[in-house]
Amino acid sequence: MEENDDADEANIIPQIILIIVLTFVNAFFASAELAVLSVNRSKIKRLASEGNKRAKAVEKLCSDETKFLSTIQVGITLAGFFSSATAAVAISDDLATIVSKIGLSLETAKSVSMVLVTLVLSYFTLVFGELFPKRIALKNPEKIAMLEAKILCFIKVVVTPFVKLLSGSCNLLVKIFGLNESSDEEKTSEEDIIDVVTSGVESGAVDEERQKIIESTLKFDHLTATDLMTPRVDVFMIDCDDDTRESINSILDEKYTRVPVYKKNRDNIIGIINVKDIIEEAREVGFDNISIEKILREPLFVSEHMKANQLFKMMKLKNQQIALLMDEFGGFSGIVTMEDLIEEIVGNIYDEFDDERNITAISENEYMIKGSTPIQEINQELDLQLDENNREYDTIAGFVVANINKIPQVGETISVEYENLYFEVKSLRNNRILTVLLKIEKSEENS
Repeated sequence: MEENDDADEANIIPQIILIIVLTFVNAFFASAELAVLSVNRSKIKRLASEGNKRAKAVEKLCSDETKFLSTIQVGITLAGFFSSATAAVAISDDLATIVSKIGLSLETAKSVSMVLVTLVLSYFTLVFGELFPKRIALKNPEKIAMLEAKILCFIKVVVTPFVKLLSGSCNLLVKIFGLNESSDEEKTSEEDIIDVVTSGVESGAVDEERQKIIESTLKFDHLTATDLMTPRVDVFMIDCDDDTRESINSILDEKYTRVPVYKKNRDNIIGIINVKDIIEEAREVGFDNISIEKILREPLFVSEHMKANQLFKMMKLKNQQIALLMDEFGGFSGIVTMEDLIEEIVGNIYDEFDDERNITAISENEYMIKGSTPIQEINQELDLQLDENNREYDTIAGFVVANINKIPQVGETISVEYENLYFEVKSLRNNRILTVLLKIEKSEENS
C-alpha cells in the first residue's frame, strides 16, 4: 500500500513540472503580445532601417496584427488547454488518492482535489503566466519585443494553418458586421499627441518648454490671420503726402523696420517702406532728397480669414516679412508679421527695442496686461484656460468688453470676475481699453 502511495506522489512531480513549463509558455506569449502591441513603432522603424535584424522581425510582426494576434492566441490557447487537461486528468486523480488518506471517500476526495487544483492552477497561471510577464513587457516593450520576435516569427510559420483559419474567420466577421478594415489602424489625433507629450512631461522625458511648442504647433493650423493680427487702430502708418523729413523721423523714433504707407486714407495702402531702403537712399541722395514713393516695396495683401499656416507658407514663398489684412469690403483691417507667426509657436521674442512687454508681473499673482494682448498669449504665458475660440473677442480688451456687454467709458470703474480670475481696467483712451490688471486668486487646493 505504501508503495502505491509513493508511486502516486512520484507521478505528481513530472506533471507539476509539465504545468510549470506550460505556464512559462503562456507567459512568453502573453509578454510578447503586450510588448509588440506597445512598441514605439517609429523607434522600431528607425532601428530596422539601421540594420537591426531583431527590429526588422518586430516590424514584420507589426505589419500584420491580425496574423500576429492569431499566432499568440493559438499559443496561449494550446498552453492553457494542455495545462488544464494535465491538472484535471492527472494531478487531481493522484491528489485525490493522497487526500483520501484523511478519511474522506474517494469521490469526495476527487471533488476536493479538483477544486484545490483549479484554484492553485488559476492563481499561478494568472500571476506567472499573465500579469507578471505583461508587467515586464510594459516596462520595456521594445527590448522584450526584439528579444522574442524571431521565435514568434518561427512559431508563426509553424502554426500557419491555424492562423489562416482564425484570420479568415476574423475577416469574415469584420465583413459581416460592416467594419472598415482601415479603421483598425486609427490615425493619431492631435489629442493623442498631446496626451503622449503630457505623459512625457510627467515622466521627465519632455520639458515643459517643448510641450508648449508642440501644443502651439498643433493649434497653429486652426488659427486665422485675424487671430494673430495687430489691428488697424494699433498699426503705425505714414501718409506719403506728409512732410518727408517728419515721416522719416517718426519711423526712426518708432523703431519699426517695415511701415505701411498710404495715400490720403488708411484704406488706400500703396506700399511698404523699409528702414534699410531709407538708409540706402539717404546715402545716395541725402535725407532731404528722399522720395518715399520711389523706394516703396510692393505690399502683400491677404484676406483676414486666411488660415495662419497658409499665410506662413505664402510669406515664405514670396519672401515677405509683413502681410496686410483686408476685410470682405476691401478695407484695411490690420497686419501680420513673420515674427507674429513664429511667436505663436515659440512664444514671444523680444529684442533691444521691445521696451514694453504685453504681460508684466507685478507680484506673484498680479499681472498688468496690455489691452491688445491676444487671449492665446495670455493662456500660454500664465497657464490659463480662457476661451480662445470665442467669436466675440480675440484680445483681453475684447474679453472684458464681451463680459461687461457695453462700451467702456472714461472715468468709470470696470471689473470682471471670471472663475478664480479678477480683471480690472486700469487705463482707457477714446473708449479703448489700454491696460488691464489681472489678479489670480489661488484655490484652496493649490494654497
